[in-house]
Amino acid sequence: MRPFLVTELQAGKLPRWGLLLLCLLYIVPGFIGRDPWRSDDAAGFGVAWAMAQGDARQWLMPEIAGEPVFDEGPLPFWFGALAIRLLPWLPGHVAMQLAAMLALGLMFVAVWYASYRLARRPGVQPADPFDAGADPVDFGRAVADSALLVLMATVGLIARLHETSAEAAQVVWVAVFLFSAAWSLERPMLAGLATALALAATVLTRGLLPALALAGAAACLPLVSRAFRLVARRWLAVALPLGLAGGLAWPLALAFSPMAGAQAHLGRWLAWNRGQFTEFEWDGLVFYARTAPWYFWPAWPIALWVMVRWRGRLDEPAVALPLVTLGWLCLSGLIGSVSPESQMPLLAATLAMLAAIGLPTLKRSVTSLIDWFAVMTYTVIGVFVWAYWLAFQTGFPPRMAVRAAALSPGYLPQWALGDLLIGLAATLAWLALVRWRLARHPPTLWRPVALSCGGLVLAWLLLMALWLPAINQRNTYRDLAARMTLQLPASYDCLETLALGQAQRATLHYFGDLRLGRTAQRCSWLLVQDIGPASRQAPVARDGWTFVWEGARPRDADEKLRLYRRS
Repeated sequence: MRPFLVTELQAGKLPRWGLLLLCLLYIVPGFIGRDPWRSDDAAGFGVAWAMAQGDARQWLMPEIAGEPVFDEGPLPFWFGALAIRLLPWLPGHVAMQLAAMLALGLMFVAVWYASYRLARRPGVQPADPFDAGADPVDFGRAVADSALLVLMATVGLIARLHETSAEAAQVVWVAVFLFSAAWSLERPMLAGLATALALAATVLTRGLLPALALAGAAACLPLVSRAFRLVARRWLAVALPLGLAGGLAWPLALAFSPMAGAQAHLGRWLAWNRGQFTEFEWDGLVFYARTAPWYFWPAWPIALWVMVRWRGRLDEPAVALPLVTLGWLCLSGLIGSVSPESQMPLLAATLAMLAAIGLPTLKRSVTSLIDWFAVMTYTVIGVFVWAYWLAFQTGFPPRMAVRAAALSPGYLPQWALGDLLIGLAATLAWLALVRWRLARHPPTLWRPVALSCGGLVLAWLLLMALWLPAINQRNTYRDLAARMTLQLPASYDCLETLALGQAQRATLHYFGDLRLGRTAQRCSWLLVQDIGPASRQAPVARDGWTFVWEGARPRDADEKLRLYRRS
């Protein structure tokens, strides 16, 4: 590897207020002001809501309105339920969203400190033959700032992290693992406790496969890096046994619980874990190859450059830790039955840390390419967001107004001064950021990714400020639950369900306070969810049932809820 120099100006400090503001603008929009939506977001909230409204049984055996949930651990929903109980004056979904925001903040802190500790090590420091280089602390801080900017700039990550789901929570535990491994080079015993926490939390969040991937990465690090080999005995002697003990705490509680159904719940959870271990699937590799270039932009080209530039020193902890963790997580995604869409967010922190190490040696042509891509992409996105929003509000031009209205049929556009001011502020901030980047300022390490990060964050803020009410009305089940409640008598016993998804079950129970029956419970009413072609056909006649009502969300032709009364 050829030597490189980083001057004091290049290691200039990113203002703390600017970094904190970017983090807040990344975390808060997308949570505040929306209902739980379908998919994993609503299902995760449904588990936490059942815990908060229930007793020890719901906390030990996760469920959604009486239906057991076996394919996830309870840990993230314990935190969500705790937030709901501690903040009773807030709507339940808002309280859980606050817990999710705190988890995102923890992830950012973990990635920053992991990168900072690794970048201060002597093997990463730039060459300084004339005593003109940056101080190790300043260099480490600049690399850590860059890692956080790259992480926030990752295109495919931002929407996925704004969910109250186990997949989003698992991204946090990967970041905690990276921090603990970096810390082990200085304080192996204490870091072992943090690693054990990450491993146990992973078992109780996404099961055994991702936990084994992180444990495999920890066990492989001493084999590829001498620095980790020196601390491996003290670090892993604490991390692996305590991580195993912590991960087994909930399964053992189920195994020895006197509650009815506890052992059966444990058996189903173990069966789900066994089902995650499958043969190597080429379809997953094809999906990664097709999706990764845009999903992980701009991290992946810089990370690829690091592997070329540092190819003779891949044992350096700053390269070995994210690279080995990345390899194990990719392997678990290829051999496991977990969908690649839910696996890809776990890779973002490792790529961001790799990219941050490569920024000091990045060629100017690559920097210019990333910058101009950011300028063009996020400027075009901003123009489209504003143009369609103005057409939606004013009805002109007519064709654009029709297309905008089709996004959320039935929603009446209204001017909200606060949202409009936030949108204008985001737009002006983007223009100011572009002007700053084009001006002649010292070429700091984090400058090449500042536009990408600021562009994505401000585009997300603009979208959430102007379009969130319309998007929320399109995706929420609040109105549908209210319409269904009107069809039911006040004294009905319960609703049997057929083919009802977890997200729909959670949101209908939450918004409509519907009494959904448990498995095999006999009820006087039946709720059926038809999806795909069945939703576009006439209601099916069912023996012993009389069709009463059907409903769907606006512009959702692939899903219909149908209500029957027992004859």
